[in-house]
Amino acid sequence: MRSHKMHTVMATPAPAEVYNWRVYIIAVIASMGAFIFGYDLAFIGTTITQKSFKKDFGLLHADVERSDAFAANIVSLLQAGCFFGSLLAAPIGDRLGRRWALVISGVVFNIGSLMQTVSFGNTAVMFTGRAIGGLGVGAASMLVPLYVAELSPPAIRGRLVGIYEIFVQVGTCIGFWINYGIAVNGPYGSNAWRTSFAVQLIPGVLLIIGMCFMPESPRWLARYRGSEAAEAGLIKLRNLPLEHGYLQEELTLIMHQISEETRFDEGKGIKSTIRIISRKGNWNRLLIGITMFVFMQFAGSNAINYYSPRIFKSIGLKGTNAGLYATGIYGVVRLIAIIIAMNFVVDRFGRTKMLMVGGAIMAFSMWFIGAYVKIAAPSTAASTHVSGGGYAAIVFIYIFALGFCFSYAGVPWIYCAEIFPMNLRSVGMGLCTATHWLFNFVIARSVPYMITNIGYGTYFVFASITTIGIIWVYLFVPETKGLTLEDMDRMFGSPDAVETMEDAIHDLEKGKIDVVGEHVEVVKS
Repeated sequence: MRSHKMHTVMATPAPAEVYNWRVYIIAVIASMGAFIFGYDLAFIGTTITQKSFKKDFGLLHADVERSDAFAANIVSLLQAGCFFGSLLAAPIGDRLGRRWALVISGVVFNIGSLMQTVSFGNTAVMFTGRAIGGLGVGAASMLVPLYVAELSPPAIRGRLVGIYEIFVQVGTCIGFWINYGIAVNGPYGSNAWRTSFAVQLIPGVLLIIGMCFMPESPRWLARYRGSEAAEAGLIKLRNLPLEHGYLQEELTLIMHQISEETRFDEGKGIKSTIRIISRKGNWNRLLIGITMFVFMQFAGSNAINYYSPRIFKSIGLKGTNAGLYATGIYGVVRLIAIIIAMNFVVDRFGRTKMLMVGGAIMAFSMWFIGAYVKIAAPSTAASTHVSGGGYAAIVFIYIFALGFCFSYAGVPWIYCAEIFPMNLRSVGMGLCTATHWLFNFVIARSVPYMITNIGYGTYFVFASITTIGIIWVYLFVPETKGLTLEDMDRMFGSPDAVETMEDAIHDLEKGKIDVVGEHVEVVKS
């Protein structure tokens, strides 16, 4: 079913009070968890190319094979931690709440970051710190979009969850320019790379402190603390009195969905979770979410993030500072593009159009870059002069960044945070995020060897997969713009979906709300 035919079940127009400063502040504070992710994307690839870093870790005179292995390990160990962190965050987020789970993820991340900063050339400590830090990054990457989506008004949910990706790009941009600034102005020696690692602690601390003062998700409160707790949370969050029609309607829809899910409760444990996933209307959302993150990773953006100096060198840009400068410009382009995309496009034009148009831009850019590297072989040229074709390839990297920021940069996080029912939301988002990190790990391990061994073929691989992704989105991905979270059941074909507000009220008046109350008492005990 193509989603443009769907309409939200909310009958009461959203009053202006709903779009208040609280929801934006909450999204910004929570998105410190995205900043730590974005900063690592950017700083690690350039930091490990610094002479002082290579000297401290015994890589100055290492052969290509050993250098590639070290680069792949230090980048991919964080992704390995992220994979497990995103899976562990699901039960923790359900048991303790989204807010405290984010606080814990910040603490874990800071422990890992501190270990990296004080490793003093000890490879084992550095690698362990990367893995521990990854647990925190992975947990935050799963929790932040889910938390923000659960408290967002439908009309601006894309914008608010999109703040997550904006902060990823803010962190990425800062990470690029910090390394350029250090290369030009110092500090020098070992303090150069330690400074880059130490900066990670700042957003981690801000996340911990900020989340201590943020409210809990009203949908989590509804499921685990009952309707009164959800009601109190919504009153403060929506800035509306209890008797307001909009607030009453939103609360009724939330409680109805939880009532329906509780009525068909499959119990606890892995087997019951598998039964929930296997139900009609659930397995297809999970498949779409997982596949979307696979296409996201094989677009090739994180390959540029992690190994940008090396990639710019492969298309003819020589000199360390020149590569860092080009990388810094790349970060600025991404930041500006993502701010425009998340604030003005995603809730106006929708998720699927952005994925298809952005995918076409990315694919064309990668086809061009690969063809240039194949024909001109710039990395083997003796001249330090960049040809006209080389400059065109560099421009297409920036164009690729624009396409990515208007598509796979933010849309998968928004889409997967909004499509799952409450009883599958944490697990579904956790599995999608784990898929993201699993294939991020594959990219981190593979790209150094791909650039060394197949050169131009690296870009053709990414271009081919992104081209296939355009067709997949058109055929299989329904639009979710403007729908309530409770409306997703109807769109994906769940048999428990509420068709109208009157249906929800009728079901609750028949006594299904008592099931919710009974369920809450069991959980509390």
